[in-house]
Amino acid sequence: MIEGLLVALRKAGASEGKPFFVTQALGIPLVATVFLLLRLLLLMDVGDVNFFDAFGQFRLLDLLLLCACVWMYTGDFFRDVIHWDVLSFPMRTWQVLWVLFWGLLPFLGLFLLASLRLFSLPNWYGLGISMLQSLQFSIIGGICYLWVHRLNGRWAALLGPFFIAFTFDCALFWDNPDFLYSGRWWQGLMVFWLNVVVMQWFEQDKDAASGSKNIWLQLSAVWLRVLCLVLVLVSIAFWVVLPQISWGFPLLLTIYATMVLWPRIFRWGRLYRLVIDGGLVLWLL
Repeated sequence: MIEGLLVALRKAGASEGKPFFVTQALGIPLVATVFLLLRLLLLMDVGDVNFFDAFGQFRLLDLLLLCACVWMYTGDFFRDVIHWDVLSFPMRTWQVLWVLFWGLLPFLGLFLLASLRLFSLPNWYGLGISMLQSLQFSIIGGICYLWVHRLNGRWAALLGPFFIAFTFDCALFWDNPDFLYSGRWWQGLMVFWLNVVVMQWFEQDKDAASGSKNIWLQLSAVWLRVLCLVLVLVSIAFWVVLPQISWGFPLLLTIYATMVLWPRIFRWGRLYRLVIDGGLVLWLL
C-alpha cells in the first residue's frame, strides 16, 4: 500500500495520500443541495418566476431524482470506504451510521410528504408522455455508466466521466422534451464533464492506491489537457450565445483554473471535493 501511494504521489494533482472520508462524506448532502438549487434555478429561468414560486413547481419526479442523487453518492462513499478498509484504513462506526442515515433519509422524506398529503397537489405529478420520453435518456445514461464501470481499460476510464455528466444533466432537464436543442443543456454537459475530469485529476493518488478507475491514470495527460481545453472553449461559446448570460459561470471557470494552477491550496483534507462540487451552483447564477 505504501509503495502504491508513493508512486501515485509523484503525479501532478496528487493529494496527501489519505482518503479523508469526512470530506467525502460531506459531499453527499452537498451534491444533493447542488442538484436542488440547479433545478430551482432552471425553473426560475424557464418560468421567469422567483425562488419560492419555482419551489412550488417541484413535482414528484424532482424529489425521486434528488433521492437517486443521494443514493448514488452514498453508494460511492460506501464502496470507497470498503476499498480502503482492505488497505488497512479500517471502517469506523460513524461511516456505517452516515451511510445508513443518508440511505434512509429519502425514504423518510417521501413518507413525510405522503403524510402531509402533498401528493394531492394538482401539479405534483404533472407527468406528460413527452416528459417521460426525455427522462429515458437519464435512465439510459445511468445504465451505461453502470455497464462501463464494470469494464476495465481506457474506454471505461474515458466514458465513465462522460456518462456521469450526461446522466446528471439529463436529470436536471427531465421536463424539457426538446432538451437536445437547448444550448443550456449542452453547456451543462460540458461543465459537468469538466467537473468530473478536474475531480479525477486531484484523485490520482487515492484512485491509484485503491485500484479505482481514473481517467488520468489510463489516458495520456496531453490528450486530457486538450479535452479540458475543448470543454472550456465550447462551454464559453454557449455562454456567449445564450440569451440570458450567467455571470457566475466565468467565476466557476476561474475557480477551476485557480485549483489547477495552485493545487496545494486545495489538497489539504481533500477540500477540493467540496469546492469542485459546490462550485457547480455558479453555472446558472
